[in-house]
Amino acid sequence: MSTYYPDKKGNYFKQLSAALEKQVLQLHLNTPFGYLLMGLMALAMAFIIAKINFLLGIIIAGGLIGGTAVVVSLLHTELGFYMSMILSVFVFFLNRLVDDMLPVGTAVDLLVGTTFLGIYLRKTVQKEKYWRYSRNPITWIYLIYLAYLMIQLFNPDMQSFAGWGQVFRKAVSLLLIYFIALHIFTRVAVIKRFFKVWLVMAVICGAYACFQQWHGLLGFEEHWVMMDPIRYGLYFQGGTIRKFSFLSDPTAFGILMASSMVFALLLAIGQPDTGKRNWLLVASGVMALGMAFSGTRTAYAVIPAGIVIFVLMTITSKKTMAFTVMFLMFFMVLIFGPFHSIGTVNRIRTAFEFSEDESLNVRDKNRQYIQPYIWAHPIGGGVNTSGASGKQYNPEHPLAGFPPDSGYLKAAIETGWIGLALTCLMYFIVLQRGIRGFYQCRSKEFRNIYAASVAAIFIYVVAHYAQVAIGQIPGAFFFYGLYAVIIKLKTFEQPENV
Repeated sequence: MSTYYPDKKGNYFKQLSAALEKQVLQLHLNTPFGYLLMGLMALAMAFIIAKINFLLGIIIAGGLIGGTAVVVSLLHTELGFYMSMILSVFVFFLNRLVDDMLPVGTAVDLLVGTTFLGIYLRKTVQKEKYWRYSRNPITWIYLIYLAYLMIQLFNPDMQSFAGWGQVFRKAVSLLLIYFIALHIFTRVAVIKRFFKVWLVMAVICGAYACFQQWHGLLGFEEHWVMMDPIRYGLYFQGGTIRKFSFLSDPTAFGILMASSMVFALLLAIGQPDTGKRNWLLVASGVMALGMAFSGTRTAYAVIPAGIVIFVLMTITSKKTMAFTVMFLMFFMVLIFGPFHSIGTVNRIRTAFEFSEDESLNVRDKNRQYIQPYIWAHPIGGGVNTSGASGKQYNPEHPLAGFPPDSGYLKAAIETGWIGLALTCLMYFIVLQRGIRGFYQCRSKEFRNIYAASVAAIFIYVVAHYAQVAIGQIPGAFFFYGLYAVIIKLKTFEQPENV
């Protein structure tokens, strides 16, 4: 009879595995061993950055953080959505540290895709319907637009598959943001949490722009601005650098602040709680300062558009009438007040001097010049064929280098008047659903959310006429998140007398 002697090495391995499993999964490294391990990892990273290679250290740290974020996104989709949103806010700031060497768009798309995959896997395990919450006109029109982009792959005028792939990947990523929001907004509390997270991020961005204005740019930010002569020429205007906070550029930052500021301000009007209302007013003030320092005239000009649509929707409210009077008084003082030595105020005033705006006149001439091309090409010249991206992906194309200063003009020349019609129809359906939901809703709280959401979306829709405003991160999380809010609010409504 033979006797079995267990392998001591095997036992040691099992004991070590069990100990590590307990430390990580049960105690979450909240032990002396965990603190020691984290400290050693931090020292190792510091040594790599200081002694070996700075970029290598950044890559390793990013890989560790990214791997953790991917796992969390798969297991907790709402947290994954917020991590994607927060990453999109700060990723450009981190990229400036390494002179734009990081694939920021790919990193955000990867996290968004992982979060969506987590939703898909959970629905598969729980045997839920995949299309639940997604069957609505907004989803259908976006899918039709996506199908049209797929047809663009066969556009005979387009020369680059890579250029088409970049646009299509971005369109799919935006659709996934919308789908994720649809599926995580399962309760009113979740929608309110989304508002809180977004507004906190927006306030942080606005406050950092104030820091840039009053303190000056940090060394690496100033280096980043001056390393490209074209960028420096666009940013340095009126004797000062236009502020961009953590975002990619002053334009994206300014429009983001305008939409978020109006959203917070309109929520404050319908907020019965004094403490929350005061917080929203302070937040809107910080965002207004950040927007002013961005020097983005488009952002200044679209604020009245958001206010007007809100007033038209809620014109019977006494609060709305009082707000309208105060806004008009503030606007008149700002535009015609007897102070002309403040550069920021002077730039705001130029946004409403349409006849004297040389930039606007140049854009109008460009639109007139390109109209024959648009009529002659119903499906356009192909995506990523105009502007700087056209020079990169389709350098021989007749549109390469042509400045598509407007999002609608870009859609018209690249996807034709058919693509422009689909784009306009998509935004019309979104606004129509929001306005319809507002008038059908009985809850005062929900009506206020509907009105603020429609106004914030409308600001982006109007800004898209002067800039390529829609689809830029991090604003895309706010814009397409509000799509989902408009769809989901109706399912949460409780009967209430207005």
